Amino acid sequence: MRGVMILTPATLLAKLIGLFYKIPLLHVVGVEGMAYFLSAYHVYSLLFVFSAAGLPGALSLLVSRRVALCGNGAVSRLFLVALGVFFLVASLGTAALFFFAEEIAAGLSMRDSALSLMAIAPALLLSVFVGAARGVFQGYHNMLPTALSEVIEAVGKLAFGITLASWVSERGASVPQIAAAAVLGITLGIFGAAVYLGVHLFFARKTLFGGDKGILPRRSAVLTEMLRVALPVTVSASVMSLVSLVDTVLISGRLQSAGFTPSVANALYSTYGNLAVPLYNLVPALLAPITLSLTPALSSAFASRDEEGVKTAFSGAFRLTALIAIPASLGLSVFASPILTLLYGETEPAVAVATPLLAWLAPALLPAVLIALTGAALQAANRAAVPVWSMLVGAAVKLIAEAVLLPIPPVGILGAPISTLLCNLTVLTINLLVLSRVLDLRALSPGAFFRPLLAAALAVLSGGALLFYLWRLLGQAAWQTPPTLLLVVALYAALALLFGAVLKEDVENLPGGAFLCRWLLKFKLLKEVQYSDKRRTASADFRKK
Repeated sequence: MRGVMILTPATLLAKLIGLFYKIPLLHVVGVEGMAYFLSAYHVYSLLFVFSAAGLPGALSLLVSRRVALCGNGAVSRLFLVALGVFFLVASLGTAALFFFAEEIAAGLSMRDSALSLMAIAPALLLSVFVGAARGVFQGYHNMLPTALSEVIEAVGKLAFGITLASWVSERGASVPQIAAAAVLGITLGIFGAAVYLGVHLFFARKTLFGGDKGILPRRSAVLTEMLRVALPVTVSASVMSLVSLVDTVLISGRLQSAGFTPSVANALYSTYGNLAVPLYNLVPALLAPITLSLTPALSSAFASRDEEGVKTAFSGAFRLTALIAIPASLGLSVFASPILTLLYGETEPAVAVATPLLAWLAPALLPAVLIALTGAALQAANRAAVPVWSMLVGAAVKLIAEAVLLPIPPVGILGAPISTLLCNLTVLTINLLVLSRVLDLRALSPGAFFRPLLAAALAVLSGGALLFYLWRLLGQAAWQTPPTLLLVVALYAALALLFGAVLKEDVENLPGGAFLCRWLLKFKLLKEVQYSDKRRTASADFRKK
């Protein structure tokens, strides 16, 4: 909980900056330029997965295990071996992205995105160092450097991206050049994060690496263990990045086969990828700190054979995830149009297209965040190959569904979010089936899901009815959305407490939690014991009698 409380505000701030970064950027670069921006980012994301995605998680797992069992004497070797191997892989990716940008752009059917690919190429090398540094700090359960570096990266992307794009636009640059200037902001933002983490590592080197070296593990053994942990994470993540890259070609191509012109098909893809998907990704990104904090905690518990600690950590993370993801999913579905109108303006034509896309994407939120949670638990339990296979099966389901649904005229672009939902449900089902053999999932109370669901349904439907009434009474206006959403959040919080969706242990770990617990218990708004604990206690008493 301490790690979550540190990471969540920073992650929320970083993702909000990233979201609002695209709003002015859409006006500066235009819908066509954002298509080049998005295609370059998808290629970068795929190469990033191969070169650095598994690095922070793998290094945090190895560091937390090593510190729990042997102290911190070998942490420096873990760090240097990981940095060297992943840096070599990233160098190959950077060279390919920079020197073969035109060939890659032609393969994407977007030749004008070559400049954007070259602008984002150095970000791969920088991401390796950033990932390695974050992994070391997370292995010590210190989430503050990760949080601050995320904010620095987001602020740098916002400042440099918009400034450079506006600067070259004012000088009469072409659309591909403006898009490349915007992409360069991503590279400079990651550079800022790398500088901060490098300075922090230097001043904390004695604490992190200064223990008794003793008998250091062999580099080959460290490399083997690193790859054993990181490779499944990399492969599973690369599957979904590859799917996003295939989306770049598949969505446009299948829509054209349905009769859309290339310009209209590209505009639909750009609207889906730049308006609907960022709002959908906001919630999983907000809940990522839960997974980041859970992975080393579970790893330490498994290494120490602390079965009760494993159950406590996972059930707490599940409850916290459900409390946030369920209302977010319902809220984005019901309030898709008001939120998009608030962000992009009533006159933006893309808002009308993006509204049903976001409404269909929203139900995929809950399985998406639970996939990350179950994947982290499987990885900590040395079942890291399972998320790989489940992602492969889910990716196949998504691509088949898209290929079938996109050319159907009544469905069209809606096939993209529908296929995402089918993919997420498939992956989650497989993860849960395997995880049930490792963890006792009976520790998860049904109330942890159904109580937040009931509270969220009542709050969101009430907010939707209120907003509809305001529209009929005063006419539709963007200013009506923020106060309505605040009322929905307040109503949900009250109902969640009233229905017992929040437990005492959840509140105790918050800042000022002890005082808040006493106040809530006084009015009987807080449950002291988990429902599953009550059932186990009652069953034990019965057997004893």
